[in-house]
Amino acid sequence: MQPCLRLVVYVFALIFFCVPAKAEGPSTQQQLEALNKQIERLKNDINSTQGNRSRAAKKLQRIETEIGALAAKLHRTETKYQQQSQKLNTLHQRQRTLQAQQAQQKEKIAEQLRKAYTLNQETPLKMLLNQENPDALTRNLTYYEYFNKARSKKVAEYKSTLQELERLLPAIIAEQEALEDTRKDLKDQQEELKEQQSDRRQQIAKLDKELGSQKGSLKNLGEERQALEDVLRRIDDDIANIAIPTNNEPFAKMRGKLRWPSSGKHLNRYGSPRQGSAVTWQGVQISGNQGNTIRAIHNGRVVFADWLRGTGLLIILDHGGGYLSLYGHNQSLLRQEGDWVKGGESIATLGNSGGKRQAGLYFEIRYKGRPVNPSQWCR
Repeated sequence: MQPCLRLVVYVFALIFFCVPAKAEGPSTQQQLEALNKQIERLKNDINSTQGNRSRAAKKLQRIETEIGALAAKLHRTETKYQQQSQKLNTLHQRQRTLQAQQAQQKEKIAEQLRKAYTLNQETPLKMLLNQENPDALTRNLTYYEYFNKARSKKVAEYKSTLQELERLLPAIIAEQEALEDTRKDLKDQQEELKEQQSDRRQQIAKLDKELGSQKGSLKNLGEERQALEDVLRRIDDDIANIAIPTNNEPFAKMRGKLRWPSSGKHLNRYGSPRQGSAVTWQGVQISGNQGNTIRAIHNGRVVFADWLRGTGLLIILDHGGGYLSLYGHNQSLLRQEGDWVKGGESIATLGNSGGKRQAGLYFEIRYKGRPVNPSQWCR
């Protein structure tokens, strides 16, 4: 190749391989680091703007946050208990199978021993000395050899079954002990949760006295809604669409196909007034039992997972394309900021945080900062 031509090829290779690398955006890890920094700034701003709340309101936040952490721990322990129970059941099933197999093998060996005694009491040497017909002698010797091999195989299988049973017993004992430890942890955590919930009821009673009149309640309602709007505005401006995989299925194509995050009766109509005030419902309240699982409606990145005034333990997912979904009043949060979740995965447990008396989920879908009717998206 001519020197000049080699130089042209070399320069072209540099352009071809190097330019795309420069054109690439930041890595997913860098995006996640940027996301965490933005969320940290947002939380600091929230704490400073809500710093003038009453002592009772601040204590409610602390108690509900502690309840959330404890409930999340309880949820993980319950999951662990279920897994251990399933494993123990599997071990017991295997034990029963081996015991039945052992009994069958034992019977087959006994049957072969009986046949050996009744059908062929002579040794190969006696058969060799007594047989006059060479063909009959050959058949008998072959049968005797086959019979012994079959009996040896059954004995080997029986030994193998006994050995597996011996190995299985310590595993069963260890799993039973682990299950018992987990059961004790569950009981302790449940008792602790009851105590925290009792403290919470006392704080809610104090807050009710502070609010007093209907006018005070409506003012508080407007302030709570504004706190949520401020958070959502900041997420739209600074956080949304960070670290969304390029191969993610577009949310816009899922209209009318999504599953509701929780089963239950819808307690309000989207867009209707709240408590007769100018504040309207921008989402849907869904009834349910304390501790029910809340699931993501679609693939998304967790961009907020914390306590917020009026909404309690709140988790917000960014689905890309300007779409957000938010889930409020949770008992516990099972995912944290930066996590990527798939549609249908557990993200929280249903509760009544935020000072609510009845358990239920508050659910919204937003598009470019504006609420949209969830009933047009979920079925």
